[in-house]
Amino acid sequence: MLKLIRSIALLCALALFAAACGGGDDEVADDASSAEEVEETSTTTTAAPETTTTEATTTEATTTTTEAPSGPAFPLSGVVIPDDATSDHPAVVVKISNNDTTARAALLGLNEADVVFEERIEQQATRFAAVFHSSLPTEVGSVRSARTSDIDIIANLNRPVFAFSGANDGVNAQVRQAENEGLLVRASNELADPQFRRISEFRAPNNLVVDTVGLLDKATDSDAPTPIFDFSDNVVELGTASPGARVEARSEAIFVWSETAGGYLRFENGQQLVGRNGAPLVSQNVVVMTTTYVPSQIDAQSRDAITVGSNPVTIYANGSRVEGTWTREFTRDGYTFETPDGQTIGLAPGQTWVSLAPAGTSVELGQLGATALLNR
Repeated sequence: MLKLIRSIALLCALALFAAACGGGDDEVADDASSAEEVEETSTTTTAAPETTTTEATTTEATTTTTEAPSGPAFPLSGVVIPDDATSDHPAVVVKISNNDTTARAALLGLNEADVVFEERIEQQATRFAAVFHSSLPTEVGSVRSARTSDIDIIANLNRPVFAFSGANDGVNAQVRQAENEGLLVRASNELADPQFRRISEFRAPNNLVVDTVGLLDKATDSDAPTPIFDFSDNVVELGTASPGARVEARSEAIFVWSETAGGYLRFENGQQLVGRNGAPLVSQNVVVMTTTYVPSQIDAQSRDAITVGSNPVTIYANGSRVEGTWTREFTRDGYTFETPDGQTIGLAPGQTWVSLAPAGTSVELGQLGATALLNR
């Protein structure tokens, strides 16, 4: 079965990505400590994006609905499993950089993730923890360091393979402990894993990529993930029309609903987020989870996200939004989203982008701002 997975993923990767791969780079400049390179970035959203999209001007949000799955679905995306695909393999989680414009230009494979968690690290910077299961790209990057928040975030995925570039001694110790407790399987470039390699288009630390298919060989005691979200697809029914969301951070993120794209396009500092092959990143759901952060016990400059408990949530899908509460009692549990009157909020089938946002850092996007971004 693993050979079948490897063959399918390889064919998909060859069709989707034309980036030329080089040999290993002798330059080692990754962040093995929790101290992060800080680059001044503008928080304005008026700069012209590097990649543009064309869409007809609208005066109000457009909503659409998707049909409910009609057969067995992938557990993390809710998408019906094709006849030539399989879902009985573990998930792979990859830490991916969002440091600056150079790092974002080096994004590879992120559009194939089922779930992308965006977590705060330090100095209001964010980093991605991308979860791959329905699709396993042979190149994902650029891979960056682990943080202590990651352990709780991925603990409900049935012992996934956790791929990261490295970490400081304290974080490494906690990740090893989590592995011993059966929460994850470590896969680090520091361990000289052959599935990691550096490519020629970018310089370190933005040139490290990993083969998620090859990492499955490590997951001998792991299981396929079970759903961590409900996919009843009722946001339009429960909510109101909305053009998208704005989330403040060192690089301000804006999610804009695009009926043409069939999901939410992401902009950072006015520039559309695209993969290295130029294809826009599109998510079918945006989940803004109000999240409490505390200083890391490993490094006081870093922050740990508290993803167990309950807090407000705003969910965007199909051009609508609904407010409610997220609840997660234990780290091995999935997330429950409910309206104030107790109705379960279900996501649309497809990719889900989860923003772990501190209180007061997210607002609904205005229609004029959304239209201006879409028509640049």
